[in-house]
Amino acid sequence: MTRVLIATDGSDLAIEAARRAGSLLADFDATVLGVVPPPLVAPGTAVAGIEGVALPVTSPETIAELEQTATEAIERGIEQTIAALGRPATKLVAHGDPAAEICRVAEEGRYDLIVIGSHGSGFLKRVLLGSVSHHVLHHAPCPVLMVRAATG
Repeated sequence: MTRVLIATDGSDLAIEAARRAGSLLADFDATVLGVVPPPLVAPGTAVAGIEGVALPVTSPETIAELEQTATEAIERGIEQTIAALGRPATKLVAHGDPAAEICRVAEEGRYDLIVIGSHGSGFLKRVLLGSVSHHVLHHAPCPVLMVRAATG
């Protein structure tokens, strides 16, 4: 049986990628992976402009609370992705850089295929912001099914 790692962040695009993979693949064993990225700020710094509000991040407790909130959101995204997939799947949460973690989990788990959504961003946006799907496509230890966002 084919072992498929489906990467999700809970977005509509990731959920659609899982749905489309489910319709393309016949018999497979699915694992749905969500990755909680590291906090964007370090203790003792302040972040301004998050929905127009300054958010001081001053303690390990605040960092832990942010990580817990992000983990809960990823877990909801995994549940939504499995529901869209329409078949049982193993749930997996990792912590770290999403692109690197997807590749690491795929390699360690010896998956046959990675499914990931892609916004299809242009070259400049990829260079400036990076792209999880682009990194995975070029560094994965197995084939990657990249599902692009619908246009128009």
